[in-house]
Amino acid sequence: MEVYIILKSIDTKEKILITASKLFQKQGYHATGLNQIIKESGCPKGSLYYYFPDGKEQLVEEAVFRATEDMRQEVDNLLSAYDNVIDAIDHLFNFHEEIDVKAEYDGIPLALIAMETALISERIRIACRDSYTLLISMWADKFVASNWPRQAAVEISTLIFAIIQGNGIVAMTQLSNEPFKLAHKQVMEIIRNKEKELDLDGPTVTN
Repeated sequence: MEVYIILKSIDTKEKILITASKLFQKQGYHATGLNQIIKESGCPKGSLYYYFPDGKEQLVEEAVFRATEDMRQEVDNLLSAYDNVIDAIDHLFNFHEEIDVKAEYDGIPLALIAMETALISERIRIACRDSYTLLISMWADKFVASNWPRQAAVEISTLIFAIIQGNGIVAMTQLSNEPFKLAHKQVMEIIRNKEKELDLDGPTVTN
């Protein structure tokens, strides 16, 4: 009986987070209310306040944590699949060029949430900042493993991450993956030039 109760509790919290994440994706932070999250999740009102006693701010923070862990695992899988960071970057852009920009997904949109809340919620700002820092550092470590100096690795990883995030917003407004295709070509050119500047023997990039 105790095991059943624990599993049921975990499922309820996860259901609330999934519902909230989808609503934040579609409507944004300000337009999404707790009553709507309760209604669409089908969970009792008391469950939401039990798991998230600090209200919507805590709910967003934990949704960011959840999305960050999912992205961390995806990035880790991608980086593990390629020996060289350039091949991983190439795959990353190819992946984004195929994303359905109209589709809903199970995950909170960090860029949109960060823009909405950075100046009004220090708690959410820090959660988004830490998420970005983690993901950028993972890419930077891969660049270092591909013989890039640490500072250059951090700089190029930050640039690439910013481009991906920014192009996600542009792609949504244009309902097109074309921004990723254009960025793909430019990023590869930047990497080629930086490798020459650093006198690195990188792989030939054809994009």
